[in-house]
Amino acid sequence: MDRSNKQPSEENRKPSESSFGDDPWRAMGLVGAVGVDLAVCLGAGYWLGNKADKVSGTEYYSIIGLVAGLAVGVITIYFLIRTFVGGKTK
Repeated sequence: MDRSNKQPSEENRKPSESSFGDDPWRAMGLVGAVGVDLAVCLGAGYWLGNKADKVSGTEYYSIIGLVAGLAVGVITIYFLIRTFVGGKTK
């Protein structure tokens, strides 16, 4: 009987080879980190846009800041998820 195809049992599983779904605390950490990251990026974008509005006397830079913050947030969340699941960043 060939045992090379079988999944490792709980007794001999190495923690470094554990898949992402095995640890609920790690999953909760990822969800929390994604939420905080997005909130910080959106807040920083709005804050910078609001500062630009006050300097230039316009009312649309805060919206541009929110969109820019959302774009930066999505990019950083992508790299955050790759790091959590074990992907290599370039």
